This record gives sequence, C-alpha cells and structure tokens, in this order.
Amino acid sequence: MEQHSQSGGLQDSRRSALGWARVLLLLIGGLAAVFLWLAIVGATSAFLDSRPGTALLTLSAAIVWVLMAVGLLHNGRRMRRIAWAGAGLNVLMPVIGFFAELPLYTWSPWREGGVAYWYVPTVLALVSMWWLHHSSPARLAQHNG
Repeated sequence: MEQHSQSGGLQDSRRSALGWARVLLLLIGGLAAVFLWLAIVGATSAFLDSRPGTALLTLSAAIVWVLMAVGLLHNGRRMRRIAWAGAGLNVLMPVIGFFAELPLYTWSPWREGGVAYWYVPTVLALVSMWWLHHSSPARLAQHNG
C-alpha cells in the first residue's frame, strides 16, 4: 500500500481477483446465498416442529457461510480473519458431523460432511483456506523482501 501526502489516506495497489480466484469468490458467494435461503426455510420448518436446536444450528451454518463469503469478498485485514474463522468452522463442523449426530436440517452444508451437496461445501472451505494463505498480503510482503 502506498501513502499519498495530498489525500492523506492509503491507497490499495493490489490487483483485483481474476481467473479462477474470481470464479471461487462468485461460487462461494452464490452458495452462501443458497445456504442462507435453505436455512431460513429449514429453520422455519424446524421451529414449527418444535426443534429449536435444529433451527439454530442450521441458521448458524448459513451465517458462518455468509460471513466467510463476505470476508473473502471484502479482503481487508479484519475481514480476512473473519474469513479464516468461517472457513475453519466450515471444515471443522462437517468433520464433527461424521462422528457425532448433529441436529441439522437435511440441506445444511454441515450435515455429514456436506453429503447433501456431494461434499462440495467442505472442499470449497478447504480451497478458501488455501486461497487465503496463498493471497495473504502479509505473506507476500515478507516473501518479496
């Protein structure tokens, strides 16, 4: 980042995401929107069936996906931390779902490792973690001197 004396602010000189990174960001953003919509539908159904635990955990999964997507799209320092936390939870919770019966709605991305979506959400969370590491401004600055 460069500092300009006339404006008194910082200017971000990094390039915007192109190619596969843009596809990844659009895919994660789209999936977050789909997961949020399905979570609202599933949570409503679960609340009507007197299953508040299922409703809250299903909504939590969708909210974590939305936070991860927003963190990846924004790409600021604090938002990258939110994206890291979201991606970590989106890997950890499906793995826990393999070993423990989590009260989740059928179309939740965390249910049994993401089985409803052929494990794509869990794989995308792992790819997001790799991308966050690979595109880290701090790591790139250290690497370049």
